Amino acid sequence: MQYEHETADCHVMPDDPPNGTDSLTFVLRIFTLGLALASAIVMATASSCTISGDGDGDDDSTTVAYKDFPPFVYLVACNITATILETAAVYVQYRKGGGGGDDEEPPVLPGVVLVVLDVAVQVLLYSSAGGVFAAVVAYGDQISACADAAGNFSAEVHKAKLLAFGAGLAAALAAVVKDVPLPFSIWPIPSE
Repeated sequence: MQYEHETADCHVMPDDPPNGTDSLTFVLRIFTLGLALASAIVMATASSCTISGDGDGDDDSTTVAYKDFPPFVYLVACNITATILETAAVYVQYRKGGGGGDDEEPPVLPGVVLVVLDVAVQVLLYSSAGGVFAAVVAYGDQISACADAAGNFSAEVHKAKLLAFGAGLAAALAAVVKDVPLPFSIWPIPSE
């Protein structure tokens, strides 16, 4: 009988609500932060390439850099701004409701600010990613010409485009998951 008693004590679950929603939202927000920042860095550091002329003897080579394409500059600016706003969203989400008793209702203003930040981050990320997708189609000849030239401008543009799109998806998932109660806990599980 003593063996059954010891086994029963091992399976005592804490009375605290599961924290799966908070943990998953935090991970998605960090992914958003990292992907948006990585996209901005990859685009801003994209090496310029020189496209040779048509071979008729004239020196009509052209140097192409990300600054020559307004959507690429827009992506860098928007993704840096989205990174700053996502950092603020992490702060607001984990500071709201802190310091009060269990029976008090959490303040409304941080929740409203969090929704505004979530929307602003998604607008910035999706508009910049959409602009780059459109620019890659519109300026395809110039970007493709860089694929054959020295440097890796074309590959870096495509990487930045995909990273920006991934950041937008992570931001959208974080905005949805924060309102969905998940029935599991992730470390740190409170101890007794």
